[in-house]
Amino acid sequence: MEVVAMLALLLFTAVLLVSVIVAVWPDTEPAQEASGAEPDRPGPDSAAQPPTTLEGAMAAQLLHGEITVQRYRHTLELLAARDDEEYPLAAPEKGDFSAGP
Repeated sequence: MEVVAMLALLLFTAVLLVSVIVAVWPDTEPAQEASGAEPDRPGPDSAAQPPTTLEGAMAAQLLHGEITVQRYRHTLELLAARDDEEYPLAAPEKGDFSAGP
């Protein structure tokens, strides 16, 4: 009788372990490919949105190999200098708490 109870407990544990493994196992086939739908990955001829800022355009050119790293850095230095002239930042006077703590 003890042997039957031990085998039943062992069988129950094995079934429980297998069911947990099956439930947690990652899906090896993506759902879109399984359903036959076209994957939502950009292809070589898909049109991405163009950058909306000059810095974004420069970064895109750098990533596509159209400009060098030195050219990218130099252009960003010029942009930073231009922004500094157009929008200068000033530190608040000592004791002026209007800018916050």
